[in-house]
Amino acid sequence: MTDFDLSRRRLLGAGVALAAGATLGAGPAFARTPRRPLGIQLYTLMTLLDADFEGTVAKVAKMGYTEVETLGSFGRNPTYVHEVFQRYGLRSPSQHIMPPGLYEVFDDGVAGRIDRATFERKFIEAFDFDHVEGLIEACALQAAVMEQKYIVWQISWPSQLQSREQIDTLIAALNRAARAAHDRGFQLAYHNHDQEFKKVGTDVPYDLILQGTDPELLKFEMDLAWATKAGIDPLAYFKAYPNRFRMLHMKDVAADGSVRDPGAGLVDFKRIIPAAEKAGVEHFFVEYDVPTDPLRTSGDAYKYLAPML
Repeated sequence: MTDFDLSRRRLLGAGVALAAGATLGAGPAFARTPRRPLGIQLYTLMTLLDADFEGTVAKVAKMGYTEVETLGSFGRNPTYVHEVFQRYGLRSPSQHIMPPGLYEVFDDGVAGRIDRATFERKFIEAFDFDHVEGLIEACALQAAVMEQKYIVWQISWPSQLQSREQIDTLIAALNRAARAAHDRGFQLAYHNHDQEFKKVGTDVPYDLILQGTDPELLKFEMDLAWATKAGIDPLAYFKAYPNRFRMLHMKDVAADGSVRDPGAGLVDFKRIIPAAEKAGVEHFFVEYDVPTDPLRTSGDAYKYLAPML
């Protein structure tokens, strides 16, 4: 693991303002520049990034993307990651929590080098509810260098949502983590899967999280595919909880629950995007879990979604 050599003083000095007015290093190849920036969660291209980080980032920029969401700093020095983004005119407003050491676990899990149980156990250990302030501190050090605003709590495992007591424990941890992020100049957000919508008794965990957390300190990144898989209408949540949603994962899903390219599944993006904008969503990120052809998926997603923005 690269020694970041970062200090709290450097964190506070770096600031969190997003880079503005960047000029794209390579012109859009597929579609006009959207009215709102279309971004991509770089997890979509994770295998390619591992093989050629800068070359893959350059291809993303050439497609027309202007924003990227990261997994921490991909186990790399965040200064290097930020420099690469700047070189190709990309801004990164958001990262999914990946403290030093966890990216390697994630990489091994995605590649199948560790089993699912080990993957989950190590993730839960990294997100230890008793030490969320340290977790946020580690991520904030990376986020400051990359000029990011949002730090995203990206998963609650089904095993953590089995009882009301467990959910209440999660909510308390999220409130503490959100406060820790705020105190460091960042905004914590919560990313869903489908398990948050499965009832525990008469309760929906996602609703409890929305209702039990500070609306100013915790915002939400809705994953449209997971919500759709769970039978949820995102517009109902936008209406019930205005200004809580700041980001979307523009991911599609088939009737059998498998991930699809945007436009090839059930998600009604044309209906969702205007409602999301009215509800306060600021960032739209394409995402596809481990696609067979990441570059094709990323390019096709841009061509399909950019005209809607």
